[in-house]
Amino acid sequence: MKPSPYEERVLREIHAWRHEEPSWLRRKVQWVNRPLKALSKQALRIPGVGWTLEHVVAGLVTCTNEIAQDTTSRPATLAAFQAKGYDIREFSDIGGLDLKAVDDVLSGLDLRYQSLTAAHGAAAGLAGVAGLAADIVALVALNLRATGQIALCCGYDISLPEEREYALNVLTMATQAEEKEGRHARALAERHTRTAIEQTAVGVTVRGTARVLGMRLIKLKLAQVIPLAAVVAGGGFNAYYTTRVCEMARHLYRERRLQDKYNRDLLNSLLGL
Repeated sequence: MKPSPYEERVLREIHAWRHEEPSWLRRKVQWVNRPLKALSKQALRIPGVGWTLEHVVAGLVTCTNEIAQDTTSRPATLAAFQAKGYDIREFSDIGGLDLKAVDDVLSGLDLRYQSLTAAHGAAAGLAGVAGLAADIVALVALNLRATGQIALCCGYDISLPEEREYALNVLTMATQAEEKEGRHARALAERHTRTAIEQTAVGVTVRGTARVLGMRLIKLKLAQVIPLAAVVAGGGFNAYYTTRVCEMARHLYRERRLQDKYNRDLLNSLLGL
């Protein structure tokens, strides 16, 4: 089997994404975040604040992971493909479709979720610290739902525990510095298959990942305690973060799809590696 011309183009796009330099916007966000990270460290030193936020948000994020993925269904995904004119009857049939079909169904998903998360972040920004926990939970829920839809459209059953962990890791990776993306993306892609023994540890890993994600988002979103910048910071950060999550999820799941469908040596030869 050989990838179609469209799939070859996607393969090269993913390769370019892994090796691209951070964009002007990402460099700007990094620059703006420097003083905010210092602010977050000071806020977390207030007695009881760090402990409360860490444990409460981590618990909520873990629950959100379960809730968000349970609301993304395989029948709805099949219906989306059928509405686009693709003749498939079972969820497993998705694996036989060209990536062009996947991208047809996913068209516009990024913008829909960017709008939703930005609106919620702007509203929560007005509440300051009081709205922080609720905003983070809603942000994680919406981004997990977006990631779950991308996973399903690529043929991966998001109801499986290991797939839920993978989706949560995509969100966590989107909070990391751009220069680390390539290394973490490769590690995440290589870990997506598990043995039966490894499966027993998935629940523990999900809780740990949720804790890390919750704390990172708290630090990044503490800019909302600044009154004049609250609405812009809340809505702007949520939209920016959702853009990164959707971009990463789209590239990583489509890459997995290509690697599962075709011989890896063939894919490397197409890239000239």
